Amino acid sequence: MPWPHEREHYRVTYPSSLRPRLTIQGHSFDVLDLSERGLRFRLGDVPAPAPGNDLEGTVRFRRGEALTVRGTVLRVIDHDVSVRLEEGIPVRVIMEEQRFLLHRHRHLGT
Repeated sequence: MPWPHEREHYRVTYPSSLRPRLTIQGHSFDVLDLSERGLRFRLGDVPAPAPGNDLEGTVRFRRGEALTVRGTVLRVIDHDVSVRLEEGIPVRVIMEEQRFLLHRHRHLGT
């Protein structure tokens, strides 16, 4: 029996200094965390989208890669927007991001 808070996909959580950027219609946002089928980003001074709204944007990773994402807003809580992705993040990218963060953490800690 699965745990009640178990996630379907592995989630990468970013420290503030290494967050990817999500660009939607000329506005850029910090990505707080992401998985193959979801992401959470922080709104700035932009009005919050309503749950159920579709969105499309580009995630630019610190390693240089950029990907188009499409999805639906699930919820907005305290300026953080959770999105369920239709066109999501390949598992290859999730693994590369995890390696990138581990590598950066290792070098920052020494």
